[in-house]
Amino acid sequence: MFLANFGTLQLDHGTFVAWSNSLVKNGFRSFYSGWSDYLPGYLYILWALGKVNITPEFQTILFKLPAIFADLATGYLIYKIVGKKHGLLASIFYIFNPAIFANSTLWGQADSLTALFSLLSVYLMPSAYSAIALAIGTLIKPQAAFVLPAILYLMFVHKIGFKKFLAFGFLAFTTFVAGFIPFDNTDNLFNFIFTRLSISANQYPYGSVNAFSFWGLFGFWKSDLNFWWIGLGVSIILITLITLIILKKKIQNGGYLISSVSLLITFLFMTRMHERHSLPVLAPLLVSAFTNHLLFIPYLLLSLTYVANLTYAYQWITYNYKEIFNPVLIKGFILLNITSLVIYLVSFFKKIILNFKPKFQKISQNMNFSTKDISIKKANVFLVLILAFSFTVRVLNLSKPDVMYFDEIYHAFTARLVLHNDPKAWEWWNPHPEGFAYEWTHPPLSKLGMALGMRIFGDNPFGWRVPQAILGTFSILLIYLLVRKIFDDKLTAILSAFTFGLEGLPLVLSRMGMNDVYVLFFSLLAIYLFIKDKNLFSSIAFGLAIASKWSAIYTLPIIVLAHFVFKKKVKLSYLVFFILPIIIYISSYGLMFKTGHSWGQFIEVQKQMWWYHTNLDAEHPYTSPAWSWPLNLRPVYLYDGNIVDNRAARIYAFGNPIVLWFGLFSIIMSIILSYKEKIKKLGFIVFCYLIFFLPWIASPRIMFFYHYLPSIPFLAIASGFILRRFPKLTAYYLLLTTILFMYFFPHWVGARIPIKLDESYYWLSSWR
Repeated sequence: MFLANFGTLQLDHGTFVAWSNSLVKNGFRSFYSGWSDYLPGYLYILWALGKVNITPEFQTILFKLPAIFADLATGYLIYKIVGKKHGLLASIFYIFNPAIFANSTLWGQADSLTALFSLLSVYLMPSAYSAIALAIGTLIKPQAAFVLPAILYLMFVHKIGFKKFLAFGFLAFTTFVAGFIPFDNTDNLFNFIFTRLSISANQYPYGSVNAFSFWGLFGFWKSDLNFWWIGLGVSIILITLITLIILKKKIQNGGYLISSVSLLITFLFMTRMHERHSLPVLAPLLVSAFTNHLLFIPYLLLSLTYVANLTYAYQWITYNYKEIFNPVLIKGFILLNITSLVIYLVSFFKKIILNFKPKFQKISQNMNFSTKDISIKKANVFLVLILAFSFTVRVLNLSKPDVMYFDEIYHAFTARLVLHNDPKAWEWWNPHPEGFAYEWTHPPLSKLGMALGMRIFGDNPFGWRVPQAILGTFSILLIYLLVRKIFDDKLTAILSAFTFGLEGLPLVLSRMGMNDVYVLFFSLLAIYLFIKDKNLFSSIAFGLAIASKWSAIYTLPIIVLAHFVFKKKVKLSYLVFFILPIIIYISSYGLMFKTGHSWGQFIEVQKQMWWYHTNLDAEHPYTSPAWSWPLNLRPVYLYDGNIVDNRAARIYAFGNPIVLWFGLFSIIMSIILSYKEKIKKLGFIVFCYLIFFLPWIASPRIMFFYHYLPSIPFLAIASGFILRRFPKLTAYYLLLTTILFMYFFPHWVGARIPIKLDESYYWLSSWR
């Protein structure tokens, strides 16, 4: 009651008051002559509130009382469902959750009633009162109908016969229809009901109406005319599959699980959802959490994102479309909601996952692998062969193409200016020369490296490409050393290094003048040195990574997690991570200051970089969404050497299909094994893979397949671990991977080959 005086959304409150006055003054039958997108359920409550003779200063509290009482009733219902042992605690977790009273006590909306009646309809099954509760909830807001899969599930569990099923449906239907009768101002009740449902459903034909749902990843208030059916279809398929699995596996608390997951899936994937529409998920989710404690995580995450979503929408509506969160943060909240669903599914399918036992040799409880490790001598021989092979394929005919191609026209072109001390290398305001552009949108370390290569080997393609070839080769060495340090197993290290050496994307990016390999090398080096307790050198490597590309910042959470996984002690030397990277980053601009630029211009170029990457609104035929990268669906066409004598020379940034597809399988298997067998170090590898990959899903700018590069070392390590764990796969994997490497090699390096061989590379239409 105290908080009810604060945080009111005046737009909604004013609308409710106006509707209330209209209902009292003109009656039910005339109400829909004016505008309203609500069904009759909540209008009865507004009519009753309008009958109360109260002074204006208490009007705000009055109109919030129904939702407040609904919160309390839901809290009591949760107490009854959970039972005396934990019921009071569960009720407290719900009633005092900021997400709950933010909607009712502060905003003043009616979604608390939807939450109450949807939970009540599940609780009352198989009683006939369940049908009435379901109908009333749907009359208030159609969202309540999304618990219908849980109702059907409970009918099956309670063995409701066909006659009782029909009786339940008839009671729900007649209650729902009866709610419209006082409002019907036509001669056709069912046509009137259909019209009201259509108006309610079509009032906001947008993918997301400020909701942190899946469609919010593509922006708010975007028309859904071409894809609303996708969200509907995905929701139906997912809910049906989950319901059938829960039914088959007889998972405890199935009714509440299904109702909460159904409400969550429809919020995430159906279009036209508002910011408030995930509220009904929380009550059945909390009930389920007291029998499956892992569900407390999505309960907390969804509560957090709900508060953030309401805060965003409140500011947007109240202050003339003011956006308080930048697009990246919004997409981060959306990803948390999607992550909640993933955790949700894992939580009640974990028995299925944990009972999955591949028919491979059993592993001793004290070791990860069933076979002996190779000797250090053999490991060294294999490592030298892998490194020699990898360096050879990276420098072979490296001067071809003999022109700058793809983003070399930015990076290598600007590196040449750095080489010759041209101040334009640091200036964002100059018009670009035809066919080229000044590259100031990334920190300069990679351009300094290319300039060094040209100073040593000449101002030519080999000169600006060979530093990347060297770093790309040493990245393979780092993968070997990292695996040795983490798993203390030489064969796993060799398999991981060999896998990465046969992957096409690192090969392509190691042979061209761009900055991606610098981020890869220095990020791996920083992680390895930190695990080795070389904090000073690790911080230097981290600074060099940041000075190559801002996305290296994701190395930092890896280092933080490594502290716990490898049970390190907090040391004074940790302070260098707050000092040296900043010094190194600023120092990388030393030549900028040397060519006469000021500190203010340094600061301004940082702002320009930020604005460029957060506001880039461009199109390119070879962009691809991040989710498609593990599937190797859309390569990047980098170079076309034209067809000469019926022979083509083309370069694609493209992955080895076996490496990437088996790698995805290995990541999934690693998740299962790390959870089932509590292999924290394997879980650490999965985290490293995901932290470099998942943020791209929320990126506001256009994306390319090569942004997947920093995740690939950890995909290779996961593959090495799985191959080591299940050795019967190893020979087949290495043979197929090697064959495909040889087959696609011309495709990666631009070798001139018969056109028929080139045409054979496009297995999928998206590969062209």
